[in-house]
Amino acid sequence: MNFVDKISKEYMSTGDITTLQVNVGKVCNLRCSHCHIMWDSNNEVMSLDTMDAILDFLRNHDMKVLDITGGEPTMLNKLPYFIEEGSKLVDTIILRTNAIGIGRRKKLMSLLQTIENIEVTVSLPCYTAQNTDTMRGEGSYAHILQGIRDLNSIGYGRERTLNLVYNPLGAFLPGPQAALEEDYRRELGKQDVEFSNLIVITNLPIGHFKNYLVENNKFEEYLDLLEEAYNPETEAGLMCRTQISCDWDGSLYDCDFHLAAKLKTSKYDNIRDIIYEKDLSREIIFVNYCYGCTAGAGSSCGGQLTESKTCPLKESLELE
Repeated sequence: MNFVDKISKEYMSTGDITTLQVNVGKVCNLRCSHCHIMWDSNNEVMSLDTMDAILDFLRNHDMKVLDITGGEPTMLNKLPYFIEEGSKLVDTIILRTNAIGIGRRKKLMSLLQTIENIEVTVSLPCYTAQNTDTMRGEGSYAHILQGIRDLNSIGYGRERTLNLVYNPLGAFLPGPQAALEEDYRRELGKQDVEFSNLIVITNLPIGHFKNYLVENNKFEEYLDLLEEAYNPETEAGLMCRTQISCDWDGSLYDCDFHLAAKLKTSKYDNIRDIIYEKDLSREIIFVNYCYGCTAGAGSSCGGQLTESKTCPLKESLELE
């Protein structure tokens, strides 16, 4: 069944939009096998003009969260300006990063230390070096852990929020978030690494991960897995209902996954079109990879959506 025919009608449109997620560019120092963004990168970066348009939008709307992602956002030399100005206009800034080399970015580290409403989210697909390096490249695990220690040294993972993100290493659903967090905390503690929370995200069949599935003749099987694991209790918490996603050129999407697939919103084209727009509500575009957000306990940029496991599948069901 197509996803759009599955989801309840009451959740097919947005509620209050409280989060602006911004992809500041397709520049990255890694090429990860599960990535849905970098598969078609031409090293695009957000211009200062687009950043200023976003800041104008924030000045005219009551956004609670500015969620900054990429690519690797810390590689942009304009990022400190965007963070410093954006922090004045929202309750919380989330900076998503792989943390590689972040300790050497002195101006950024100074802002992270002094601005109080910043949270950092670091992608670390496994707590072991072997699995992380398999997904992200040889030696990446050690560099990421050093970046996390640098963040620990200025309070993140201690009195400041530092989240880690787990992605499955193959065509299977993630295990329970709480149990995985215990494993991460135990194993990373041995490496003198501290963090606040673990976020578990299901891999969606787009980008590099779709290519992997197609090359291994698993694409249809994985879609069937996600559909079979559909959990209606996740619908109310879908991130597309409370956020809008902005690309490096200002283009607007329902979520970061639609951004990667170039499926624009049903109502607005560019951030410049809504700087003074009063009504940000819209009908949400749904396609079949959206099953990834409703499978099992659900998945969003903030982690799982529900504790309930009403879906008919067990967690971590792997395709043979």
